[in-house]
Amino acid sequence: MRRLTEYSAGVGRKRVAQNILRLGANVADAETITIGRDVFEMDTNSTSTAGNIAVNVSGNLTPTLAGPLIVAAINTYNTQKLVAVQIAVGVIAVYGNEPTAGLPALACTETLAGAGNAWDAAAMYGSNAGVVPQTVILQRAAIAAEVTEGNAYFFLPFTVVSAICFVRTSAGVTKAWDGAVSFTGNRVKMDNAGSTDWAATDVLFCLASG
Repeated sequence: MRRLTEYSAGVGRKRVAQNILRLGANVADAETITIGRDVFEMDTNSTSTAGNIAVNVSGNLTPTLAGPLIVAAINTYNTQKLVAVQIAVGVIAVYGNEPTAGLPALACTETLAGAGNAWDAAAMYGSNAGVVPQTVILQRAAIAAEVTEGNAYFFLPFTVVSAICFVRTSAGVTKAWDGAVSFTGNRVKMDNAGSTDWAATDVLFCLASG
């Protein structure tokens, strides 16, 4: 049996940068969501700041209504080859549509005052550069927000048709994680629904094929 490191070297690795924006409460006029150089401003009265990308949320301030408007604005007006998708109500994934070593440096900030309205991480995470394969082995450390939410995502540069995931500790010991793995389009989801979960110090692995 080939080791995972040998198999990974054989097929190459490539993954895109990602981040998750969570909306747990209403947004408000003049609040902003920033991704790199793009500033998206919630606007209820057509008075957004010059240079910002206005998101018309007039009458649509709840996570249910504002979320799709934010997704549409990011997909339509961003200048950094980003894609936004609403995974669930109040859960917006943003990722690069081209794997590149530069995207992890994109800062993600917000001035959202509502409880639970925040990015999972202060910058895009999880990307590397490489050749485009149809099978990849990805690995990265879990972040604290993923432990809290009980879900972790991997984004691939192709439509996923099969995926296997596992977890090891920071010391390299395979963990008896027994959560579920699912995939939709180009993303793979690992959940912590089982009796043995991952922690922020653990490393997540995903073998995905397209």
